[in-house]
Amino acid sequence: MKTFIRWQGNKSKHINKFIQYIPHFTGIYIEPFLGSGALLLKLQPKKWIINDINKDLVNIWKYVKSDPQGIIDIFTEFGTYFKPLSKEDKVKYCKEITSKIESMPYDIERASVYLLMKFCSYMGHILHKNTFRFSSLDLNILINNNYSFLKENTYNNIQLVSQFLNNKSGKIFNKTYEKILDKAKEGDFVFLDPPYIESHNYKFNYNKDEVLDDSFIQQLFLQIKKLDERNVKWLMTQADTQQIKDIFKDYTIKKIEVYRISSKSYVDELLIMNYEM
Repeated sequence: MKTFIRWQGNKSKHINKFIQYIPHFTGIYIEPFLGSGALLLKLQPKKWIINDINKDLVNIWKYVKSDPQGIIDIFTEFGTYFKPLSKEDKVKYCKEITSKIESMPYDIERASVYLLMKFCSYMGHILHKNTFRFSSLDLNILINNNYSFLKENTYNNIQLVSQFLNNKSGKIFNKTYEKILDKAKEGDFVFLDPPYIESHNYKFNYNKDEVLDDSFIQQLFLQIKKLDERNVKWLMTQADTQQIKDIFKDYTIKKIEVYRISSKSYVDELLIMNYEM
C-alpha cells in the first residue's frame, strides 16, 4: 500500500534501504512525525498511534479514514473543470484556490483542496514563509499533461488506505511529538522521522511558525533518553551532519544513500537506533 499524499521528506522510495532495521515488536507502532506515513502503510501494523503537529495533514488522514469517497468525488469534480484549462488558466485557478485555504474550516473540502494543491504545485510546495501560496505547476502537469492524482489507481489506493485505517486498532493525533512519546511503553516500537536541521536553501515551510534550531535537537535527544529508560525500541532517520553524529554518538548509526528531488542529487542520511541488528 502506498501513501496518498505528496509530502516533503517522504520515505516511500527509501524504505527498502532501512526496513531491514525494523525490529520485531509485539506492542504498538508509534510515529510522532507522520508526514506521508509511508512506513506505516508499508508495515501495516495491527496496533498503531500516528501523529503530526501539522493540523492540515492530520485533517487529511482523518477524512481519508472517515470519508474516502467524499475526497474522491471532490477530486473528480476538480478534474472535470481543471483538465481542459490552458496552462496559464490552470496556474491562475490554483493560485485562487490556494489563497483561500487559510480561511477554510477544517472539513473534507479543506482536506481535499490541500491534497489537490500539493499534487498540482511544483515540488508540492504550497506553504511559503507561513503563507499558503501557489507559485507554479508541477512539471508532470506542465510538460507531460499528466494527472496522476485523477487516475483510478490513485482513487483505489485512497480506498485501501481507508480500509486499513478502519480495520486496525489505531489512533490519530494532532499533538506535540513529546506528548505522543509519553505514550510509548516496553514492547512498542517508535519510528522517528523529524524535520532535519542542516544547511539548505528551502523556500518552503513544513509547518506554520516552525522553529528548527539546536534547541529542537537537544529536546529530541532528551525525549529519546526517556524512551531508553522505559526499554522502548526506536529508530530515527536524520541528516548526516557532524552535530547529529556527535549528539547521538552512543547509539547504533547506519548510513544510507538517498536521492533528493529538490537538489537532484544523492546524499547520505543516517539511521540511528537504540538497539543492535
